[in-house]
Amino acid sequence: MKTTVISFGLLLCASSSAMAIGLNAEQGKNTSALDAEIGRSSSGIYLDSQWIKNTADGVQIGQAGTGYNLEIGPVMLTAGVKATYIGGKKGDNGVAFPVGGGVKLNLPANFAIYGEGYSAPEQLTNSVKNFVEANAGVSWSPLGPLVLKVGYRYAGVDGKDGRPGHTLIDGPYLGGGLTF
Repeated sequence: MKTTVISFGLLLCASSSAMAIGLNAEQGKNTSALDAEIGRSSSGIYLDSQWIKNTADGVQIGQAGTGYNLEIGPVMLTAGVKATYIGGKKGDNGVAFPVGGGVKLNLPANFAIYGEGYSAPEQLTNSVKNFVEANAGVSWSPLGPLVLKVGYRYAGVDGKDGRPGHTLIDGPYLGGGLTF
């Protein structure tokens, strides 16, 4: 127990830099997403929340998560966990606790390439065999707090109890947001 407390204390000390707050919106052909975050753009502990809706069939995903960012030069590595509500339309409404991570590579002229993936096996869900999500793209910060994005998002489930697996979210998006 003492080791856990000391480890957590060291992580907090390492993440004592200012924690920026970010608000983002994304729109795809059949998806809309809203995101609020604290500390995602700097090393250390972060908090994140998302709401994603498939506008074609009404499927919704709500998430709240936390994790740790580690910045090594132009590369930001991320490891995290989320609590996810799956509002599916095929009898797979429920919750999942996906674990995963990502990488962001900062490029010249305020561009960046990013990608992340999360998965929750059957032991970490209550309504599906597996929940998987992935998000990748390119971002650009033309000035100060403004961030523009273009990317691709996927989320899907493997059904259980006779229900088929299916895609919840799938497609490209354009997005933008402010970080302050």
